[in-house]
Amino acid sequence: MFSLSSEAKVGLFVLVGLIVLAYMSVQIGKQGLGLKRGYTLDVLFDSAAGLDRDASVQIAGVEVGRVESISLKEGKAFVRLRIAPNVNLEKDTIASIKTHGILGEKYVELYPGTPGEAYLTAGERISRTERQTDIDRMLNQLSLIADDIRGVTSSLNRVLSGQSGEEKINSILTNTRDLTRNLNDVIVSNEAALHAALENTRQLTGNLNRIVSQNDEKVGQVMETLKSASREMEKTFAALSEITGGVNRGEGTLGQLVKDKTTAEKLNKTLASLEEVTQKINEGRGSIGKLVNDDETVRNLNEGLTGLNRYVNKAEQFRTFLSYRGEFLFDKSDAKSYLDLRIQPKEDKFYIIGIVSDPRGRRNTKDVTVDGVTTRTEEWDRDGLLFNAQIGKRYRDIVLRGGILESTGGVGIDYFALNDRLKLSFEAFDFGSDRRAHLKAGAEYQLFKHLYLTAGWDDFISDQDNRSIYGGFAIRFEDDDLKYLLTTTPIPK
Repeated sequence: MFSLSSEAKVGLFVLVGLIVLAYMSVQIGKQGLGLKRGYTLDVLFDSAAGLDRDASVQIAGVEVGRVESISLKEGKAFVRLRIAPNVNLEKDTIASIKTHGILGEKYVELYPGTPGEAYLTAGERISRTERQTDIDRMLNQLSLIADDIRGVTSSLNRVLSGQSGEEKINSILTNTRDLTRNLNDVIVSNEAALHAALENTRQLTGNLNRIVSQNDEKVGQVMETLKSASREMEKTFAALSEITGGVNRGEGTLGQLVKDKTTAEKLNKTLASLEEVTQKINEGRGSIGKLVNDDETVRNLNEGLTGLNRYVNKAEQFRTFLSYRGEFLFDKSDAKSYLDLRIQPKEDKFYIIGIVSDPRGRRNTKDVTVDGVTTRTEEWDRDGLLFNAQIGKRYRDIVLRGGILESTGGVGIDYFALNDRLKLSFEAFDFGSDRRAHLKAGAEYQLFKHLYLTAGWDDFISDQDNRSIYGGFAIRFEDDDLKYLLTTTPIPK
């Protein structure tokens, strides 16, 4: 069989190694030549400590170039990078010096900029950089921290060493155990109260959330109102600024007062005159001086003002009402009308003067004597009007009134409720021996300011078939309303 000697095997192994080495050298040379065909970019770092020439330039862990040169410029490290020709970098690209691990070699890391921005061209500088971590400084700080920790541990060792230190530790542990036991007892004994507090807090937050949700629109309106108010305040401040500017320029009365010496002198003279007049008043000279300093004059004036005030109060209490009331008698299929003038000199006293239009007319009685026999007859004048003349007095919610009701003597009582919006009335009049009295009961409710609704039963115990249920309305105006109506009503020409 064919066999190789040991020398031949060694020689063959060396030959294969040389071939592999030559191949790797060619490949590395090709990469170097490829980088030479790229373009250069410059970076200015505060420090390039540990960074070597021909160090790797990477983006996201992928090598895209090499460090071509490192020099000193303006007290900083000027680094020139050779970037592969197929790699484009934006103008806001960031450069930073990184380290592989803690003790590994350093390289330049590039962070691409905003997509769509313009690209850097050959020879331009990367303006944005990140400061690299200084390992020596960090190690120095760690050393200082270690020294501080060593000092703390030494202090603890001195405090806690020996019998006294052991007693202190035991005391601390005992206090901690007692504290936790007391806290546990407090929590257990107040467990229900804590649960109630938590439940109340939950309900409160729920209510607040619901209120905020329900009033979201109102909150928006409030914010809009605040914005409008702020805009109005800006306008106000601008107007004040303009006014202040005008005053500073001597414009207007106030500006002339501030800037014009003549105006200031006139004002000083006026003030001097006022001071002279005031001095005369204090000395009791003149009518005003006597009025101020003479007690009898002041007393007479006060009495006069008191009488005038009393007269004005009476005038303010005096009120006048004009009202119309229409009642439809359902059983008679006819209407009855009232026109009343109510004069109220006091809050609890009033007078009523009015006329009544009754569909039956006015009843007249006549005594006729024939052959010594006197006979009383009744006649109804349908065109005749009845009249009212009453005086009334109010006691809280009850009103008593009396006088002439529908041309006959009578009395009435009213009861007010619902802040005087509802009135219940009862009247009795036209008393006679040959017929039953005229009794009337009704109610009146204020529907609007001047409009009232009425309903009731008229002459409900009549023995002459005059009883009837009625319903209607009333219109009532006060003297102030009448003044307004009279002044606003156009007068025909």
